[in-house]
Amino acid sequence: MRDELTGIEMGTDTQRSIGRSIPNMLQPSLILRFRSRISKWLETGCHSRYRGFRAASCLMFAGGLGLGAGTVASAAPKSIVLEHTVAAGIPVIVLTVDLNDANIKVTGMIAEHGRGHSERFADMIHRTHPTAALTGTYFCEQSLLPIGDIVVDGKLCHTGGMGTALCLTDDNQCSFVAPRHYTGIDWSDYDFVCAAGPRLVNKGDASVHPGPEGFHDRSLLGSASRLAVGLTAHKKLLFVATRKPIQLGQMAKVMKKLGCVDAINLDAGGSLGFYHNAKFEIAPHRKLTNLILIYDDRARYDRFKHRLAPGLEVASRPTLEIHP
Repeated sequence: MRDELTGIEMGTDTQRSIGRSIPNMLQPSLILRFRSRISKWLETGCHSRYRGFRAASCLMFAGGLGLGAGTVASAAPKSIVLEHTVAAGIPVIVLTVDLNDANIKVTGMIAEHGRGHSERFADMIHRTHPTAALTGTYFCEQSLLPIGDIVVDGKLCHTGGMGTALCLTDDNQCSFVAPRHYTGIDWSDYDFVCAAGPRLVNKGDASVHPGPEGFHDRSLLGSASRLAVGLTAHKKLLFVATRKPIQLGQMAKVMKKLGCVDAINLDAGGSLGFYHNAKFEIAPHRKLTNLILIYDDRARYDRFKHRLAPGLEVASRPTLEIHP
């Protein structure tokens, strides 16, 4: 398998055996010192100075000590669970996030230099150290501007005016809001907003109506690999991805089968990125402009949130901006 961070081909068995054996050869005090140094190394971005075998070795070493690439936490709790399953006849990857756990934080980020810019998926993860990360909303490949509204840490990052929004408060209250097409909306009640779509499930009804939400692109309406997010009646947030190209109607059935009472489609196809617990489940084929992030530790989120969307204002009564 090719390592996403270094470009080196490495077997899974080799990675696992090295990750397990090295810590066993060290004294506990040395392990603690090494953990501290690797944490600082990952946080400061010093890994960008290393290439080839040295970078791969350090990343595998860190993984063996519970410091996998892009995160300074040991392991995701049971409140964040990844599984490969089949729903409505479609093989899917499902990331379940328990919003009942007060230590869980769902948020987002934009590219390092703000809207109109893009960044490598791996670099975005290294900057922010989440437990999990997924592609957010669509964007224009020419202007790099997202099509929907984005609010991160209560700050308005972009107003796009299309789609239905995944909205979360700081205390993990989740809702799906569909503003009028190209109409400004007050997002100040929410800590995180990511408007994508179209809606796949609405109050338990699996049906897709792209037009009223502003979606007319044939590439979206045709078959493609998919990524969606939905909420169950038990306050579980599900992120669901397919490698197999399917129609939006099929994805709606998948989300309902998995127990979602509300769900929307997210950007996917060549933009599909899916990262969990130091492993890239799916790597995108292009640079991205925005991500959805999940943290299993609010202290770590607080430590890195200044890197999510720096220099933006609080998202109260945004001025409407319409972009082509």
